[in-house]
This record gives sequence, structure tokens and C-alpha cells, in this order.
Amino acid sequence: MPTPLRLDRTFALAPGEAVARLLDRDLYADRLAAVGGPGAELRAFEREGDRLRILLRQGVPAGSLPASVRRFLAGALVLEREERWQVAPERADGRFTLTAAGAPARAEGDLRVEADPAGSVLRIDGEVEVHVPLLGAAIEVVVADRALALMGEEMRWTAERLGG
Repeated sequence: MPTPLRLDRTFALAPGEAVARLLDRDLYADRLAAVGGPGAELRAFEREGDRLRILLRQGVPAGSLPASVRRFLAGALVLEREERWQVAPERADGRFTLTAAGAPARAEGDLRVEADPAGSVLRIDGEVEVHVPLLGAAIEVVVADRALALMGEEMRWTAERLGG
């Protein structure tokens, strides 16, 4: 059974400004440098009209993973995340996929930047699934926890950067 992956973060920015600032190439690059983990890399940032595709690589040090997960990996947990956005002046809707290199783990879900009474909100709503007999559920919880921690740290850093 998949594990939910949900985060929301409000920003004291008008929706149009939030979209422009949250989906900025420099913000992604700076955030990866600050909180992306070992081997973090912005592999693609492609904008064509109102569509945006972002490809990220992020690492989680092996030492921060339980032994049950480390035995499936040959070192750090390497997460590959792709985001595809449809951008409008006052909102943006997206979809993400997250895979763990060398592990049978996958997360996917929806992304949204929209108006909120506080200004605007970034919403992440997805799920993690791991296909490993017997240990799949335990690994899934760890991958979901690491993904949530990484995305939560990204949101915290972004809020500090944007003043919200």
C-alpha cells in the first residue's frame, strides 16, 4: 500500500509573484546547493512558453539510512526528481515523479501554486511506493520519510529566501 507524501507551505506573496519566484532557475540551483545533499545537481531546467520541465538529482547520505535500506544500495540514496509544470499568471499546476536510483522505489504526485488567504500556497500531494517482497513496506516508510524531510527542508529554505 502506498505511503502518502503531502506538504503545504504558505507564502506572504501574491499568487503571480509566488509563481514567478518559486519557479525560478536560480532559486532551484541555489536551493540544491544549500540543501540538496551529496551529488546534488540541477540536470535540466527547460521552459517553453507556459510549460516548464525541471530535472533534479539529490543525495541522502548512506549513514542517515537504516541498515535494512543500506543493504539494497551501493552507497548514498540518490533521488532523481522530475517536475513538469503548466504555468499561468496567477497559478501553476504540476506533476512530479521521484525515483531512487538502484532501488525499486517511486513517488509521484501533484504540485500546485495558488492563491491562499495568507497570499499564496505551494502544495505537494503524492505517494511513495516500493516493490520489494517482505521489506517493501519498511523501505517505503524510510523513502517517504527521507523524501518528506528533503522536500520539507527545501520548503523551509525557500520560505527563508523569499521572506515568508
